[in-house]
Amino acid sequence: AAEAGDPSPELGRGDGTAATATSATSATSAASAADPACPGRRPYHTLLTSQATTYQAWQSRIMYYHFVKQRKLAGPCGEMGGFTRLLTGVKDRPDAFANEMPTVVVNERRGGYPVINRPSSIVQFVEGGHLDRIAEEYIFIAETDHVMLRPMPNLASETVPAAFHFGYMLASGQAGVVDRISPGLGGKTDPVGPSPLLIHKEQLRRIARPWLQFTEKIMADHQAVQALGWVREMWGYAIAAASLGVKHLVLDALQFEGGSIGNHNRQLAWPLPTPTPVVPEGPLVPGRSGTPHRMPYYIFHYTYGLEYTLAGRPQGSGTIGEWSLDKRHYGGAYPPRHMQPPPSGASDGTAWLLEAWNEASGNISTWPESLAMGTVGWRRVKGQGIDGSPLASRVSGTEWSWAGIPGLAFRPGGELKTPWGSGVWGAAPKGVDFHDKGFCASAGEGCLFADFGGALHNVRFEADLRRFDSFRLGDGTNVKGERKA
Repeated sequence: AAEAGDPSPELGRGDGTAATATSATSATSAASAADPACPGRRPYHTLLTSQATTYQAWQSRIMYYHFVKQRKLAGPCGEMGGFTRLLTGVKDRPDAFANEMPTVVVNERRGGYPVINRPSSIVQFVEGGHLDRIAEEYIFIAETDHVMLRPMPNLASETVPAAFHFGYMLASGQAGVVDRISPGLGGKTDPVGPSPLLIHKEQLRRIARPWLQFTEKIMADHQAVQALGWVREMWGYAIAAASLGVKHLVLDALQFEGGSIGNHNRQLAWPLPTPTPVVPEGPLVPGRSGTPHRMPYYIFHYTYGLEYTLAGRPQGSGTIGEWSLDKRHYGGAYPPRHMQPPPSGASDGTAWLLEAWNEASGNISTWPESLAMGTVGWRRVKGQGIDGSPLASRVSGTEWSWAGIPGLAFRPGGELKTPWGSGVWGAAPKGVDFHDKGFCASAGEGCLFADFGGALHNVRFEADLRRFDSFRLGDGTNVKGERKA
């Protein structure tokens, strides 16, 4: 696979300005579109919406790496064309990755609902003339937590966009709310969102501003916000499309959402014949029994965590697994390279996604070294391991200072009292690579964990229990404590 960090004429090289970022990747695509060796080719331009955070930066780099890989696999007649990362920040001020991924920067909207930046950035992209500079006639709107499973053809037409079927976007379920926002459209929206979406440029031009306006109208309606929650921007898009009479090709197998409720055991590859009318041409792969299987999906959407016991059983809904692959673990730090593979018995999608992350991080030369944990060690629940730990039994019931501030108490049973609110404590499991530079491995009795305020800390005590050192997982911040009682 090509290294995503290597800018080349074939991939285009963005410098954070609109002209370079959008036209460099489109030139090759436009030439190929007219190639008589590729009759009927309808290339599309991938538009990746992103915010200027560490959390979305590492996701964007993984996404772009696999985009480049799959575009090469598609060959000269493939329909995966140019690429633009649409980044919200300060307009025309590129970030550190603008030379790695062709990038356009527009202004970010700040406030309590960050997803408003998707329609806001699209409106700025369209109305700022950037869309006009794209040679392709179709746009694929992608998200940072998308990984391309295989080359994706253009599934849209000039009048019918192609989108994923979201079960929670059922029109009848929110008909009353939709009628509050746009009278008469209740029950008439498609069960789709604005990503993943393949759409003709002219349709996107028409939908962009109403999409933003309907989202803003939802945000101003307390009842609508309560009913629609985090996906209010998706409903803004669905209402905007319905208001313009746009109907979608709704595809069940456009993307795979492993980890969602009821989805732990769903396989990426299905036994033949593949039971889907959507994309029966998916590639053949060997099944567990040795019989041919077919993989119908194009995109892996890792919005849900993949959680397993070390015995390979699903950990359970809403709980962190003994083996855990979840993007939310890496809000402030990159995932480390070479993370531990899933246990035997985990789904094939789990193994595929972990390998996709490892492949990208291993091949991007500028992927930073990370102090964040890998896939084992995230399950840290109140009182975990206390009963079998001599250290925990000695620490239970004691009171300490944290960075000179009194009020830290290791209460029996695993409750942690701190000046900043409640937390949990327990015995850190041994034999786990915490990416802590040997911090716990050098402790004779092992470490305890003390987690509060959204941060995970491993704590190493002196033998006489008068002082401790702590190591914050993710960034290695060290804080010392002294015993008070």
